[in-house]
Amino acid sequence: MYVCEYAIASSETEARNQAIARVFQSTALRIGQPIESDKIFEAVQNGGDLAVISRQYNIPIYKVCEYVEKVQVYSYRVYVLCQVAVSGNITPLFDYNFRGCSDSKQYNNGVALAESIFIPGLGQMCKRHYAEGALTLTGEVLLVSAGFGCFFVSREELNIMKTPNITYEQFSHAYKTYNTLRTTSYVIWGAAAALYIFNLCRAYTLQPKYKETLAVYPALIPNNHNTAVGVGLTLNFK
Repeated sequence: MYVCEYAIASSETEARNQAIARVFQSTALRIGQPIESDKIFEAVQNGGDLAVISRQYNIPIYKVCEYVEKVQVYSYRVYVLCQVAVSGNITPLFDYNFRGCSDSKQYNNGVALAESIFIPGLGQMCKRHYAEGALTLTGEVLLVSAGFGCFFVSREELNIMKTPNITYEQFSHAYKTYNTLRTTSYVIWGAAAALYIFNLCRAYTLQPKYKETLAVYPALIPNNHNTAVGVGLTLNFK
């Protein structure tokens, strides 16, 4: 069977140890075998391997994966998924979508940053902040396009200023328009640069959104003697 627990603490190590200890406690409740607290403490200190539960049951627990979230500045939430054998019979490793296992790889902050470097807003969208990513990309495209539009129109006004036999009124109008458009293009490009930098910061620091609210995964079905009699499905609401 699979057991998933999480804990919140001021450090990753402390949260991980607490989560693993909860896995041991949850395992004991599921199979109806109490675990002494000193055995839990010893198992956590030794890296999370627990092989002996009371009444001489040999029940190995293997950590499948873990996922770390930074909740606040000095606070971490660590999810731990473990695979538990019942009386020596362990379920085969199944490849299924678990929040921690999948998202910890999919939502690497460095990858999101690299994506937003090449396409603004892509890192946010890959973290499932679709509205923010789409608005960032749209805003960046509009600002850059408007900046280039003002720049090229100002060049046309500059060409008018260089036209032979131009009147004073025409030259004065073209000169004012040229200066206005050139200044506007610089302001717009500055706004585009600021949005681009903001986009990179958000891509790196945003916490991902999760679309899974229900996990379905395999588990052994024990009989009264805690021996496996078949494989069933476990539902886990998150």
